[in-house]
Amino acid sequence: MLAFERPWALLLVLLIPAFALARRLPFARGLAFPFSLPRDPEAPRPPLGWTLLRLLRAACLAAGFAACALAAAGPALVSRRVLYLSRGNEVVFVLDVSPSMAASDIAPSRLEAAESIIGDFLASRRNETVGLVAFGGEAALVCPPTLDYLAFSERMAGLVPGIYGEGTAIGAGLATAVAHTARSGAPEKHIVLLTDGENNAGAIDPGTAALAAARFGIVLSVIGVGSPGEAPVSYVDPRTGQKRSGFYRSDFDAAGLEELARRGGGSYYAAENRAALAAAFASLSERSASLARTRSQTSEEPLARPFLALALAAALLGRLLGLVLAGPTSPREGGRR
Repeated sequence: MLAFERPWALLLVLLIPAFALARRLPFARGLAFPFSLPRDPEAPRPPLGWTLLRLLRAACLAAGFAACALAAAGPALVSRRVLYLSRGNEVVFVLDVSPSMAASDIAPSRLEAAESIIGDFLASRRNETVGLVAFGGEAALVCPPTLDYLAFSERMAGLVPGIYGEGTAIGAGLATAVAHTARSGAPEKHIVLLTDGENNAGAIDPGTAALAAARFGIVLSVIGVGSPGEAPVSYVDPRTGQKRSGFYRSDFDAAGLEELARRGGGSYYAAENRAALAAAFASLSERSASLARTRSQTSEEPLARPFLALALAAALLGRLLGLVLAGPTSPREGGRR
């Protein structure tokens, strides 16, 4: 933000149009002010090029005077930022990217809707660290817990249905998240599981992973994404590049997901549509928000020197143009050069 230490000095800029108007008054014909060269009204009109040079000289001198006025006003760029004096909570998302997440019962698809809502969640964060684990037939840490929300969003945007194979390894996804959250020093630790299916892959039991989360003081919340019944599915297999489409019968085990949330000390949310998904995240956002101590810091970057340099450059250019206009090659104006 641009601020001025002496804003009243900006009124000096008004002297430019004031002198220009004063020269047109009958009683001020002889007023000397170097924004224009005097010209005999009875002398022949000079060539167009010389007229343009006169105008350019006047503009340079006016710009130089305006820059001086701005420098006298004490301009500075003022920036304010919030410093967090305590660490925030930690939230790790465990996102199902199995092929069934391409179902379009939640427009445009279950996965895209989940990613969009996670993006909205990040927009309301302050100093919470966030991480991302994705799973299909296998699980992987996509983004370790970080305060760099842009990097998180970029990595999440690279996820597509089927990128980690077919199947739904919920246990492996939860275990990966617990392993990277257990030793965190955050005041509160949260894992948010988003899935549309039941565990059918991997060697780790989801219930065991949920109990491990509870032992490390991690709150596990579960969001069941999608509606029961048949839903159209269309996606490009990332491994073969072939487009697959058809219908998927969604029979995710709501009771099993509720049991996972209970073991993890959190809540279960059924998100059968976009509104329910948004409501689930609103509740999670409130539960995971940090009560951080903050301090505001203000910094100023003075700008007087750049304006003074501009004024000097404009004055020198105006002076050079004046010498050209007053030189021996200039057109005669009423007997004067």
